[in-house]
Amino acid sequence: MRNQFQANLVVFGDTIGLGIWALSHYLQHLNYNDILAGFNPPTVLPVFPIQECPLFGKDDRASRFWLDSHEHWHEQLRQVINFTGANLADFDWHNKAYFYEWLDYHNAEHAIIDVALGAT
Repeated sequence: MRNQFQANLVVFGDTIGLGIWALSHYLQHLNYNDILAGFNPPTVLPVFPIQECPLFGKDDRASRFWLDSHEHWHEQLRQVINFTGANLADFDWHNKAYFYEWLDYHNAEHAIIDVALGAT
């Protein structure tokens, strides 16, 4: 299945853009789960609540919950494809420069997952 997620098309502080990014990103994670469910034997991963990304909101607890949930999903994917990645929850979303570094690293990890699962 083709990957329609465009990982770096979001600008720091743009809550609307982040919403579009988050939904596209969530759909890509669901795509990964669908691909894995088609394996023989099937691999079933949990679905984590990452469809809405509150990083530019006022609630730091909601942001932390999203980052942790997202990291847990990536941990599950890494186990399946035998990949070791950095902790994506270890992220200061208040820092503009770090936000873009995180996006680049995250994009690279998605590219690895895409290739491993044939989602390109």
